[in-house]
Amino acid sequence: MRFLNQSLAQEIVNRTMKIINRNINVMNEKGVIIGSGDKKRIDSIHEGAVRVIETKSGFEISESDAEQLHGVKAGINLPINFHDKVVGVIGITGPPDEIRNYGELVKMAAEMILQQAILIDEMQWDERLKEELTIQLLNGTKNLNSLYFERVKRVGINLDIPRVAVILAADNISKGYKWIREKRESDDLYVMYSDHIILLKKIDLQGNQWVYSKTLKQIDNWILGLEKSHQLHYKMAIGNYHPGIEGISESYREAVYTLSVGNKIDPHKAIYCYGDYKLPVFLARANQLGIGEQIGPYYQQIKDHDKKGELLETLLAYVEENGDMNKVAGRLFIHRNTLRYRLERITELTKKDPRKVKDLLELYLSILQNQMK
Repeated sequence: MRFLNQSLAQEIVNRTMKIINRNINVMNEKGVIIGSGDKKRIDSIHEGAVRVIETKSGFEISESDAEQLHGVKAGINLPINFHDKVVGVIGITGPPDEIRNYGELVKMAAEMILQQAILIDEMQWDERLKEELTIQLLNGTKNLNSLYFERVKRVGINLDIPRVAVILAADNISKGYKWIREKRESDDLYVMYSDHIILLKKIDLQGNQWVYSKTLKQIDNWILGLEKSHQLHYKMAIGNYHPGIEGISESYREAVYTLSVGNKIDPHKAIYCYGDYKLPVFLARANQLGIGEQIGPYYQQIKDHDKKGELLETLLAYVEENGDMNKVAGRLFIHRNTLRYRLERITELTKKDPRKVKDLLELYLSILQNQMK
């Protein structure tokens, strides 16, 4: 495995040259210069480095030695070790007597930079693997095999932790990405896209019941914090909790549908919870299956004879006030007789009486279907 590349080698050169005012060369495991303060020397073979690699020990080159060797100048060359293996060589140009005291310092600095870079790369690889494993989880458990669960264990994902799916959407999600990463809990899983983040949020259970209020409070605080720190408007949709890893994909599908219908029905809101949108989500799924059209054309029948929009406004108020005639009349600032007349007019136009629960449901579904177009 190659640990050193040109980019990392040049970073080592740039950082170590700040330690001492001398030219630094970094050679790969074959003795080729891949980083240097003297750009003309890059890609040339350094014979001194080849000897270091062969002997696994340092090699000093005097002025007279330099004349006998190829591609070298006077200086000190020391092995760069990683896990007890020589993975490259670092060279300091100059008379050995003058730079000898710097050798171990520069070697140690190079090895620390290498270790840090490898650690960061491994962490980034783990994060990418976690995202890949999370995507597979979102797609359901049907295709999850033993290799999947081995990888899950390797990156430290505990699938027994209860989670719900949360979708965070915005025009410029990258601005809030770092903020979300810092605020999330360590057991929260996420997938980053250009316009939204999918988060599998760890939740608390009381018995087998989700402590919904606690999760909602956390997410509400996120929205407020994001808008305050980035001056951007975000939308969040939360799926329901379903036990077991097979419930994750269902929670995710619910969050997707909830965000879609929430944006259409209540565009002014920032947070959409599946529990508040079960009926429109059901209707959206029915439409997707091609059976939503079986709902009658009641909305259009009312709209065609409702130039001022009073009948539709009355019907929605009637639904939202649970059929309480006094509350509906007070909300619309009309007399109860006027309300009664409007309800009878709706019945006349649609052959559905809003005062009957079954008919009211059909009327309401027709309105919802129109709102989601």
